[in-house]
Amino acid sequence: MPRKPLEANQGSHHVNHPTSVVRRLSQALTLVGLLVGTSAWAQLPTAEERLKILTDPESVKAKVEKDKTRPPLELFRSQIAPFDILPFVKANHWSTLSLEMRANYDDYVGMLHTSPVRMLGMPREGELAADAPQEVIYRREVRLLKEQRAKLGLQIMMPRIPKELGLELTRPEAIRADEIWQASLRVLEPFQMLILILSKDETDLYSRWGQFQAMAPLSADREDAQVFDKQRYYRMVLPMESGTFPLSSHPLTWTTLSHIIWDGLPAERLTPAQQQAMLDWLHWGGQLILIGGARPSFAALGDSFLGPYLPASLSGESDLLNESDLKPLSDAFRPIIPYAVREEPVPVPEVDTEAQRRQHAYLDPEPIRPASNRPVYLAGLRPNPGASTLRLGESSERILGVEQRVGRGRILMLALNPTDPALVAWPGLDTLVRRVILRRPEDNVFGWGGWNGRSVEPAKFGPLLGPDLSWFRILSRDLGASLPRPYVKPAADPVDEVTGLNTNPVASPGAEAAAENAANSANSVAEWVDSSALPKMSRDALEDASGISIPSSGFVLKVILAYVLALVPLNWLICRYVFGRREWAWVVVPVLSLGFAIGVERAAAYDMGYDMACDEIDVLETYGDYPRAHLSRFASLYTTGRIRFTISFPNDPTALALPLDNGRSLRGEDITTSNWQSQPVPALEGFQVQPRSLSLFRAEQMVNLPGAITLVTDAEGRRIVNATDLELKDATVVEVNGPNDRKQTYLGTIKPGATIPLVATPVPRIPAIAKGQLNPNPFLQAFQTYAENRLEDQGEIRLVAWTSKVMAGEKFEPAVDRHRGFTAVVVHLENGPPPAPSGPRYDYLARQTAQATSEPVTVPDPDEPMLENGASSISGSRPRLLRGSPPAPVSPAPSRGEVKATPKSNVR
Repeated sequence: MPRKPLEANQGSHHVNHPTSVVRRLSQALTLVGLLVGTSAWAQLPTAEERLKILTDPESVKAKVEKDKTRPPLELFRSQIAPFDILPFVKANHWSTLSLEMRANYDDYVGMLHTSPVRMLGMPREGELAADAPQEVIYRREVRLLKEQRAKLGLQIMMPRIPKELGLELTRPEAIRADEIWQASLRVLEPFQMLILILSKDETDLYSRWGQFQAMAPLSADREDAQVFDKQRYYRMVLPMESGTFPLSSHPLTWTTLSHIIWDGLPAERLTPAQQQAMLDWLHWGGQLILIGGARPSFAALGDSFLGPYLPASLSGESDLLNESDLKPLSDAFRPIIPYAVREEPVPVPEVDTEAQRRQHAYLDPEPIRPASNRPVYLAGLRPNPGASTLRLGESSERILGVEQRVGRGRILMLALNPTDPALVAWPGLDTLVRRVILRRPEDNVFGWGGWNGRSVEPAKFGPLLGPDLSWFRILSRDLGASLPRPYVKPAADPVDEVTGLNTNPVASPGAEAAAENAANSANSVAEWVDSSALPKMSRDALEDASGISIPSSGFVLKVILAYVLALVPLNWLICRYVFGRREWAWVVVPVLSLGFAIGVERAAAYDMGYDMACDEIDVLETYGDYPRAHLSRFASLYTTGRIRFTISFPNDPTALALPLDNGRSLRGEDITTSNWQSQPVPALEGFQVQPRSLSLFRAEQMVNLPGAITLVTDAEGRRIVNATDLELKDATVVEVNGPNDRKQTYLGTIKPGATIPLVATPVPRIPAIAKGQLNPNPFLQAFQTYAENRLEDQGEIRLVAWTSKVMAGEKFEPAVDRHRGFTAVVVHLENGPPPAPSGPRYDYLARQTAQATSEPVTVPDPDEPMLENGASSISGSRPRLLRGSPPAPVSPAPSRGEVKATPKSNVR
């Protein structure tokens, strides 16, 4: 009996089981059908997915419904390299804009393009640059695989930075855009530079560097966060995601980077394109700081792409430093006076000059106190030949770092790690970062202040300009760039004409106004602007050689007067008295107008002898021992008809090109639109050329040379080795030690593959250039006399020459009938050693020590324009004698253009 209910229950269970199984199988088959039938799934469910369907069908069903609501195209985020999140863009600089996107249902092929960007024209005398009648759309090809995220890069350059840049995805021949996106942008001030941190896990320790005084002017307003943010010198770029480094692979988009701090990152984390871009950036003025310490990062870098450029190797003789060992370092780098303290005058006796100096610049030395169980690790470095050694201090023989020039830039291997806890807690780290790591000059001094009978007035400082903050230069962009002077002497701030010292111990308000004006007018380096010297020189040369001239105002006036006379009095008189039918005058008017139009067209016409032609001036800039060069092209196109050209650069992904303003923009002129396509083939498309007129464009690219042009020095003397395929004509070697201190050696012609001694030969008579021919001589003279009066530029040896053909790699569509021009070649054979961080330009205390010992403190004036001769040049000014309080005996100022070497000063 007890078994019957059990049997009944079991029977009942077996009766209901088939129904439940059928229900579950039905649901599963339905979901499988949905999943297989959905276009978002490319294959049948896997075993894991089938188990998920059977165990949790509701969640799978929800996922299917969610997938149905996804848009066909998804754009996740936009980035501006090298930032992860903050989209800072600098005007007149090329940047790489990256977009992360995905096609959800099908593969996608289309074009990504921006909204039109208006170009800037050349400013007229005394005016600011206005909009040019040209605009550019930046675009690239897009190929997306279904359900795979893709990161697409696009090169852009904008004269003005909007808050948002419109982006569209469009299929070929489509009428409407498939997707519209607004990329947010933020303005990077013209003088501001970026410092990139390449570290695996120490980015938080470097983030506090952004608050260092080294990153901003002493005169910056730290109470207003927004104002201070615009006045700061540098912005730290700290990767937000561990191990991700959104570096651009395009070398010409690195112009906003001044320094890279490399701390323990494996070199293989960078792609080959990024590695090549970094080497290009280094040779044109980038500064790379390799962090040492206890990590074995130096050994790994020795086998990387940076290995041939490292200034030292590990010696294996490392040290563990305690407080006494670190005393020379703490004495050499005093803490900077905090902003709040500097703004409060401190009462001191009038005779306490040392207290006044402390108030002006630095505090007393602060010791470095490592924990007893954690001394500071100092890696042992063995300098390579030609490298410069930095000591831990004047009383120490230990090596703090080893550095050497790489082209115009430098690589510094730092023997200790500035993120060590003992150094992080040391207030002198700010000074060490500015002078050694950044090698940034001290701020300009408007007046040291002084004792006013009651207290010591604080010193007055002025901000630095963009060229003070970065060594990066591109000759074709920076030649003759306008460098506004940072200080205009106000009438209320008298200065002794002999000593150059402030005779008024209390700084006047004029200095503050001058500092503010300087900050507002500070410009950038390596700007892509058509108003700099070389684009203007090229434009004038191309127009003169073309033979096309705009009719003068006299010609236009004569034509108008002749037309008015023929139209009214002569026409009426002839019809009235000759034909006796004055009403015929109305019939003659259209015939007369048509005749004058044809006559003027014939009078102004110029038979060029061809239908389409291109004249081009190329500038090839390279560095000794480096087989890559920066190529700038300035070209004009002429046609007898209205044609839209495509100028492409096959097999060269680094090429960039834009229309060049002709300097004759008129208000209300029609705007022409062209496209710059960066992928798959760099090309300037839709470039409009009007009938019987010139249209100008400019292009830049990094090119590979078959060899290098080097200076070899050995027991036999100095020789120039030309391992390229270029025939260098009128080769001249220029040794530069300042704008007025140079030595030129004319060598003549250097054949391809030839080696010639560095011995002067007679300069031949320059032949006359026929009318209609391009003349390279003005360009050669400008490149020979070009010099910035800066410490990092002294000791340069450059070779200037030219070749009678343009560089290959450019393609025109439709093809032109004639393509002529020349290439100016500038080779920086050698650069002087990096300037010492203990000099007066980098240390106020060295200046004050020299003044106290009656030594003339002469610092090269870095604010001089860059050309010495010619219509657009200004000769170098005398070195500035820095003001001090109280005045110390100073020897007579050196003559104009003279730069005296200053002995190494003791840091007290």
